[in-house]
Formats: sequence, C-alpha cells, structure tokens
Amino acid sequence: MPLTDDKEKLDSILELFYDRFDKYNTKVLIKLGEAIKQFDDLTPSQAHELAQELKYSTDVDELLNELSKISGKSMKDIDKLLEKVAEENVGFAEEYYKVRGVKYVPYEDNVQLQRYVRAIKGETYDTFKNLAKSKNVGFTFKDKDDKTIFKPLKTVYRDLIDEAVYNVTSGVSDYQSAMRNTIRQLADSGIKVHEASATYTSGYNRRIDSTVRQSVLTGMRKVNIAIQEEIGKELNADGVEISAHFPCAEDHLPYQGRQFSKKAFEEINSSLPRPIGDEGYNCGHFIYQIILGVNQPSYTKKQLDKLNSQTLEEFEYEGKTYNKYEASQVQRKLETEIRKQKDRQIIAKASGDKEEIGNAQAKITQLTNKYNDFSKKASLDADKDRLRVSGYRRTKVK
Repeated sequence: MPLTDDKEKLDSILELFYDRFDKYNTKVLIKLGEAIKQFDDLTPSQAHELAQELKYSTDVDELLNELSKISGKSMKDIDKLLEKVAEENVGFAEEYYKVRGVKYVPYEDNVQLQRYVRAIKGETYDTFKNLAKSKNVGFTFKDKDDKTIFKPLKTVYRDLIDEAVYNVTSGVSDYQSAMRNTIRQLADSGIKVHEASATYTSGYNRRIDSTVRQSVLTGMRKVNIAIQEEIGKELNADGVEISAHFPCAEDHLPYQGRQFSKKAFEEINSSLPRPIGDEGYNCGHFIYQIILGVNQPSYTKKQLDKLNSQTLEEFEYEGKTYNKYEASQVQRKLETEIRKQKDRQIIAKASGDKEEIGNAQAKITQLTNKYNDFSKKASLDADKDRLRVSGYRRTKVK
C-alpha cells in the first residue's frame, strides 16, 4: 500500500512537520510575553530606558534566523519524503507493466518522472523560502473597525514595547489587565504566514504550523497525481481507484474505495459540488490509475460497507444528533479551541498575568472534559496528539 493510501502513517508524518513549527510558535509567544513582563512595576523613566534597550536588541533577528534554519531542515526532509512517495507509486504499478507487456523502469532510473518530481519539490520549497522573509511572518490583529490586519514580527515587537511603555506612563492601575487583550490576540493569532498581497491590510493569512502541514500534503498529492497520470499514459489505464478512509464526508461516501472507468469517474466528479481529490475542498482522498479487470480492488465490498456504515452511525449529544463524520468535525473544532487556550496560558505565564493564567487554565479543563466526554459518546478516539501544544504545562487553579 503506498504511503498516500495509509491515513495513519500520513497523519503521523504531517504531525512531525506541524509539531516542529508549533514549537517555534511557542518560543515566539514566550519571548513576547517575557518582554511584556519586564515593564511591570517600572517607573516611566525606567520604562523608556528599557524600551530603547529592547528595540535595539537582536531578539527578533535571532527568532527569524532560527525560523530560517527550521525551514531549511524541513526542506531536506521534504526532499526525502517526496522521493519516497514517487518511488512507492511507481513500484506499486510494477506488476501491471508486466500485464500490459510494457517495459517497467524503476523510479531511480526514470529521468522523466524525476524531472516532474523536481518541479513539484521546487513549488513546495517556495512555501518554506517565504518563511525566511521577515515581512511574510507575523501576527494578525483586529483594528478599530474590526478588520483583520497583518503585522510582521518586527513591527509587532516594536508596537508591543510601545504599548507597554504607554500603559506604564499613563498610570494605569493594573498593568497586566491593560495588556491582556493584546496577549490574547497574540495567542489566538499565533505566528502566521502572509501571502498573495502587496499590502498588510489584505491577503491570505494562515498559522505557520497549518501552512507547513498543508504545503507538505499538497506536495505529496501533486507527486501522486503526476506519477499516476504518467503511469496511466504508459499503461493505457482505463480506470481509477479512489482511496478510502474513516470517517468520510457523506458526499464522497458512495465513491470511496471503489473502482470506476475514467469516463464514469469524470462524470461523477464533475457533478459533485466538492470534487474528489481536490485539496481546495479539504478532501483527503487520493486517486490511482488502474487497468479495469486487472487491478484487484484494495478494499472488498464487505470492508467498504463496514467503513461506510460506521461513518453513518448516529448518536445524540446535548440534544443534537451527529453521525461519525460530523462528530469528527466537532472534535477538530474543540481541538483547535483547546490549543488556542493553551497558547493563551503559555503567553500569560511568560508575561506574569496570573489572572489570565487562571482564565485560560479553567477553559482548558472545561473544554478538555467536554472533548473527552464527546469522543466517548461518539465512540471516536480522543487524539491526545491533536491537543498537544509545545511548552504547555498544566497549572493548578484555585
């Protein structure tokens, strides 16, 4: 079975890249929180003096240099990963070359396929090269008109220091309370990558860990498509097989794991609002070129019936009815909210805001209990890895 058709292995690989950049996100939040903490209990003159010292420090440059190193390491890992995907796709089709009487050329000797993969690697590398550009990495905030704006990390750091000085010199009664909205926005945003815009007030912004995860998956998918299309041409393939996973969205449920003629598949896919295999619609399926009547299906009818019936199993929770796929989407939302609160707790600790530490920890406990209870009622695994945030340590709350 190719790697791209093994959801468990695929998720494990993607999580490795995700975790690497999640750790970086935590490091940046802690650094910003520590800067906030240094201004607590200072006099105005001390605050101004510290501000000048911090603004001329190399803290942000060091963070950006570290990101460049992490990106470089990830590019090397992606190189190996995409080569593996290509080799497996070609190797999986070897026996069918014999059936067709077509000469089989292994990937390591196939210059044309290697050229395709190099081009895809280049596209994937572009994402990581963008991470090394300081203007593309930063945070998003809500402005006075509630519009989302992006600020590069260097700008965020300077603005944060200016805000801290302002709150000290204006004589606020509670410095930590005055800074609380800012640390919440920093945590909720997380380090983001800014793309496709000449200005910072528009464009597309996505968390850096999610950007990396999606970029790796996209690279794997493109290699799969390129190799499969070439194999299909060489073997004169007349059909396709769709991968299968659990739980599956209902619109793709009737088709996953099955084989179709190319014509039938094109008709089916063109009729679907959310095409199968289209990453833009968050589809996790992969498509493989086959020879109808020769390629044995990867799944039996019994196996597919079981997968599909499990997906459609319903249960009630707090007055609402869910099937397993809908339940998995609720899990993802809860996981995202739990990680967000953990980021809030981390930066609150670094900034010394005890009240916000308590607020975040209480929500983490409440949401985690709900997540575990919901997963149990849904008979779905509670994935602790999806709740993990680098640097988070539980704090006792009175």
